[in-house]
Amino acid sequence: MAQLVAAHGPDVGRLCDACVAELPDIAGAGLAVITSLPAQQVRYASDAVSARVEDLQVTLGEGPCKEAYADRRPVLVTDLDDVQWTRRWPMFTPAAISAGARALFALPLEVGSTCLGVIDLYRPRPGALAGADLAEALAFAGAASELLLAEQMPGGQLPGTQAMYAHRAVVHQATGMISAQLGVPIPDAFLRLRAYAYSSDRSLDDVANDVVGRRLRFTEADDDTSTH
Repeated sequence: MAQLVAAHGPDVGRLCDACVAELPDIAGAGLAVITSLPAQQVRYASDAVSARVEDLQVTLGEGPCKEAYADRRPVLVTDLDDVQWTRRWPMFTPAAISAGARALFALPLEVGSTCLGVIDLYRPRPGALAGADLAEALAFAGAASELLLAEQMPGGQLPGTQAMYAHRAVVHQATGMISAQLGVPIPDAFLRLRAYAYSSDRSLDDVANDVVGRRLRFTEADDDTSTH
């Protein structure tokens, strides 16, 4: 994931195009940024089919993207024409098939316990996304999550080395977890993390590691941060 961020960041579109190029049976990708359902902003679509798939999900309010975000898990559809998907998404499924998508794979963009959105990959013919290809797709999803989170972090910089990436990853993951715990935007969560580190005379990395290790949890009141 670090290599993907270094190679293709900070351009999310370039990363999505690289994902399509690396996966031989995938024809296109769409990325939606989601803060909370039903709000959904289409950030990138690699081609007309992907753009239509994303637009349908926004317009109709159903589809794998919505479920991947809500359930925080990949939704892997090997054949949209299967009756189970027609029943599940009665409006979206026939429209997506008509647009040119026959298999669709929605991968949540997660950092810690926060989900920033979903990347949708499609195939024009039925088929699975599994094994090494699925692992590669998930790595691209993780890299996209890092890029989206870096955009929200004050002074966020892309990593140039593995060590810098490891540092940013734990701070970003902790920030995402604090955002979920408090129900606040990412920048506010980062300020809370930084303020706690300063007030306790500890390094940002140490505090972030405690948050990720679930030894430290942030609650609503500034003076009510608890350890366990």
